[in-house]
Amino acid sequence: MLKILVLFYSRHGNVAEMARLIARGIERIDGCEAVIRTVPNVSTECEAVADRIPSSGAAYASLDDLRECDALALGSPVHFGNMASP
Repeated sequence: MLKILVLFYSRHGNVAEMARLIARGIERIDGCEAVIRTVPNVSTECEAVADRIPSSGAAYASLDDLRECDALALGSPVHFGNMASP
C-alpha cells in the first residue's frame, strides 16, 4: 500500500477543504492510502506552546508521519507569494 501524507496549514479552512478533497481522490486509487495531517500555528511568544493534539480537525504531523510516507502533498495559503510560516 502506497501511503501518501497530505500535510497542510489552513488558517480559515480553505486549504483544509482542498486537503480533504485531495485525500478523497487519493483514496479512490487502488493501493493508495491518504494520511491527513496539519501543523500548529506559530506562536508570537517564546513561552507559548500548542496543545499536543488539536481541539478539532486533522492531527498534527509527527516525524514518524514523514518517515513512513511514500509520497507527500503539501498545502499552504500564501501571503505576498510566500508560504505561511507554520
